Amino acid sequence: MNLKNRSKRFHIITRFAKPLALILVPVVLSCLSACSNHYEGGSVASLLDLADKYISAGDSRNAFSALEQAERQSTMTYERLGVYKRYLHLGDYGRAEKTIKNAIKKEKEISGEMAPELNAVYGNLLLDMDRTGDALKITKNLSGTKYGSIYAEAFLKNTIESGKSANELFGGRATKEDKAWKKDPSRKNEVFYDSRFSKIYNDAYLGTGKYRWNWNAASVCMKDGLYQDGAAFYPGRTVNMDDALFWGLVLFDSGLYSESLAAMLSHENEDFPAGVVMQYRALLADNYYILSMDEEAEKVRNQLLAMDAGDKNFAYEASHFIPQAYVNSANYARGEDDQVLEYKRLAEVVSLFPDYMPGLASYGEFALRRQEKPADDMMTAHIRAAGLSTRVMDRESEIPDISVQNALELIRAAEEKDTTPELMVLEQQLVINSEKGMENSKKASKVWPLLEKNEIGPSLYPKEIMRFALITLLESGKDADAKELFERYEHAAHTDQNEQDQKKRKKTPKFIPSEHLDELELWECEMAAWFAVYSGDIKTAENIYDHIIKVYSGRSPVNRASGQNEAVVNASINIGNIYSGNKLYAVALEHLNKASARASDPQTKAEILYRMGKQSYYLHDYHSAIRSLKYSLTLDPTNNKTRFMLQQAEKGDDL
Repeated sequence: MNLKNRSKRFHIITRFAKPLALILVPVVLSCLSACSNHYEGGSVASLLDLADKYISAGDSRNAFSALEQAERQSTMTYERLGVYKRYLHLGDYGRAEKTIKNAIKKEKEISGEMAPELNAVYGNLLLDMDRTGDALKITKNLSGTKYGSIYAEAFLKNTIESGKSANELFGGRATKEDKAWKKDPSRKNEVFYDSRFSKIYNDAYLGTGKYRWNWNAASVCMKDGLYQDGAAFYPGRTVNMDDALFWGLVLFDSGLYSESLAAMLSHENEDFPAGVVMQYRALLADNYYILSMDEEAEKVRNQLLAMDAGDKNFAYEASHFIPQAYVNSANYARGEDDQVLEYKRLAEVVSLFPDYMPGLASYGEFALRRQEKPADDMMTAHIRAAGLSTRVMDRESEIPDISVQNALELIRAAEEKDTTPELMVLEQQLVINSEKGMENSKKASKVWPLLEKNEIGPSLYPKEIMRFALITLLESGKDADAKELFERYEHAAHTDQNEQDQKKRKKTPKFIPSEHLDELELWECEMAAWFAVYSGDIKTAENIYDHIIKVYSGRSPVNRASGQNEAVVNASINIGNIYSGNKLYAVALEHLNKASARASDPQTKAEILYRMGKQSYYLHDYHSAIRSLKYSLTLDPTNNKTRFMLQQAEKGDDL
């Protein structure tokens, strides 16, 4: 599931005052009811009964007289609340307010502390009287209590009436941005998207039980990247599939995958619209996958794909979820060495979604692997000649002959509809990879025409084109050319060179990527680290790798499309190498352990385990070294360096 699309699930309620008031009134009335159920003893009870009779008879004058006498004789809080309730019934808000204020004062004198129930009653009265500012003051201490919804209503109503910015509402000063916001009426609701409102929304939820208020509390946190804060609002239960999906998304994006799965499974068999069910199954499959429950993930993917069976239009409407499910299912089949199912899934995705980049890329990769398929050995050739076949041969025959040229035709057909940098790069990658004997100089020569054709400013190109050009140059041994190209691009991409600067002929200072890591995208950070190593600046490289790990390791390793997980794995390996080179083997091992936990590709994991074995060996922990090296060999039995290292570890010899 595309995480960016998930953010669209977060809804913010912006029309607060009236709906919230309708919700909150029953809460306060229930408080009053509870208070009045006590025995209103002695003469006060008699006077209240008498007032009720006068009220029923429409005799307001005598009713007020009885209530005034009852109030003078009242000594208990519930007696004063009885008087207050009847003043409200008679519509005398002035006397009602005086009575409740007196009740609050007397209660504080007796107990020495605030009575939240009384403040809630008074706050509700002030809101009914449209005295929002006073209500806000009297209910502030109710936040976090079961009456916090009264404070939430007062705060939200004050937000609407005052027109203040979030900074002003939460005790700060208005900024220049706030002043610009106030001048644009179309942006008035943006104030409610500030993450500081999360506690207000949660108060509304706690007081009303309306779960969508709690969605708001989490949503504003998630919007600002405060994932853990958003997840903290999860109440530990869900009320329906839609609620389960929402909290599943929040917990997933917060890295709490087991909790996300548990939340979703609490409501999995309900009759909800197809769109909700589709998103639910896509996220459920992601959770199973990331928790290494591959069979369960594939089962849910099959359910998801069955939703569009025979309905091509429905598949296109589900373009955020269905095509990725096809690709993920193909990847599962590849892991199971089921090329027939892999081909079937990839053929379906390029047929139904001919413009879907990951589908075209996976189809092209499959074509490359089929191109490298070894010829029949002698025995297989004899079996074929005899007109016989094995089960393996029968399965193989189910896969039509597909060529790299066929994949290129699909890519070029997509380009005819909409030529994008991603498609141009994919085409070039497939061409280069299909010619195994292509010389480095020929590979590098493909870079410059592509850059020239796609230049959007001096030394400025689409990032997809730039990244491909740098990688191709590096793989072709053109390190110096790549470094110069990267430096010129970074300067152009991150430096303001407007006409005024040009007229004054001011030379703009050179942009140094390592000093502006927060401004760089992930691929730029990776390139900056590589060129730092190339230049011998190991300390800078270490800082950049550390930045990558800190910023991106908290995100989902299932999100392969953005390359975040692979980047974190590579950064952990590289920083481990740096520490190992400085003979800090224990620290190196710690980073390699983190890389191993995130690595999914068997070859990469085998290499990490080999390096882990080396660090353990250097620490004279031969038992751990042997364990890591043996595991590495199970993933890659052909690696002779691992085999040699294992022999040394088993002997306990120093190299």
